[in-house]
Amino acid sequence: MFKSLGSSLITLFIVLLSSILLMFIWSGSDGITFQRNGLEGDRTLAEFTDLQRKKSMAKEVKDEPMPDKPVEASNVNTVFWLSIPGFRTDYVKKADSPFFDKIIGEGAESKKLKPMFPCLTYPSHATLATGAPVEKHGIPANTFRKDGETLKDPTDASLLLAEPIWVTATRQGKRTIVHDWPLSQNQSGENSAAHFLTDYDAKLTDQQRLDKIMEVWTADKDEKKIRLVMARLNSINDAGHQFGPRAEETITAVTKLDKTLETFFGQLQEKWKTLSNPGDNLVLLITTDHGMAELQKNINLPALMGEIMNKRADYLVNEAIAHIYFKDLPESDAAKNKFFAAFDLDLKSKIFWRSYKKEDLPAEWKFNAADRIGDRILVAKSGFAFTEAKSEDGEPVFEPSAGPNLFGSWGYPVEDSSRMNGQSILWGFPNGSPATGDLGTISSLQMHPTVCKLLGIDPAKTATAEALSVK
Repeated sequence: MFKSLGSSLITLFIVLLSSILLMFIWSGSDGITFQRNGLEGDRTLAEFTDLQRKKSMAKEVKDEPMPDKPVEASNVNTVFWLSIPGFRTDYVKKADSPFFDKIIGEGAESKKLKPMFPCLTYPSHATLATGAPVEKHGIPANTFRKDGETLKDPTDASLLLAEPIWVTATRQGKRTIVHDWPLSQNQSGENSAAHFLTDYDAKLTDQQRLDKIMEVWTADKDEKKIRLVMARLNSINDAGHQFGPRAEETITAVTKLDKTLETFFGQLQEKWKTLSNPGDNLVLLITTDHGMAELQKNINLPALMGEIMNKRADYLVNEAIAHIYFKDLPESDAAKNKFFAAFDLDLKSKIFWRSYKKEDLPAEWKFNAADRIGDRILVAKSGFAFTEAKSEDGEPVFEPSAGPNLFGSWGYPVEDSSRMNGQSILWGFPNGSPATGDLGTISSLQMHPTVCKLLGIDPAKTATAEALSVK
């Protein structure tokens, strides 16, 4: 019975389903609707399609290789500070010097770089490097006494009592090369330059000095680039001292140096990409210790002072300045005072110099370096220079051309001779010079803070002058 009933139900279901199918075929889909009852959170078909499209695009981007991240330009300066001793302000005009002409035209210059007193190689370079006068940096001459010991053209950097720029830069994370700058040798301590020399070789040519710098610079593979390079080139100064500041040989030395620098900086431009980061600029700063004035006569101090005076004094002569140290003085105060009176009277009677007691030095010279200067200081007038040289027959030398390298070229005090003003030039590549036009009258004290400004660091505390207007 149940079996028969099940068969009947199945037959009925089939008949009804067939009828519905026939009706759909006969009348089409008109009138028949389907309704979707969505659940909460379901997306519409348009939303679902848009989501799928975004997923497909994201997958395509992910599958593509990512490009290399560009290296950001650092846009910082590297300073090449070049000292050319004796670089007088009229030399560029007199010499055939297309490179100097080019960088002056594209950059900035001063024909009135005023040196601090005294205009000698070592104290002048110490002032440039530290931004401080003698009374702070402690280098009063090329030859001077310290603790009773005579030091001639010393190389020990520890003699500087003020902080030099290579220490200032290194202390603030700027790596430095310094070659042949007076008192930059034999450095020690945690803030020593990255590269420096142990001694000074006076026989090297300007070309050889530049070659050594290029060799050291290109061999440096440190991740942090060199940011300050310092060098000194002596050919113009040497020629001026030997032949005279206006001699044809001296002007020829200017032309030769011009060609040497043109070649060197041409090579440096070619190598710049490997020595710098993208966007970096090289700034060339040229300065000098002093100009050069015509020499009329050499002064042989012991020969002029006489036997009695020489018995009581030692002399240290430095071209245009002399230090006198008393010795073997009488025991009684009365006898000492009598000697001093006679000695000072004798000094003042000479026309070649001005004499000063240590305590009477002009305050504006900022020269009193305590125990490193003499009991009396003689300052040669313009056109005169001190020497201890003697001729082949043992006679004191007085004439400028009487001996080798005795044609000295100095002028004291500085304000007495415009020829002691120096040339300064500022230029840069590939982003151009940080200044253009005439820099006007500038001081050697301003060089340290100016280089610090170009490097983006703070000057040493002992440097008090204002930096030049540079960008």
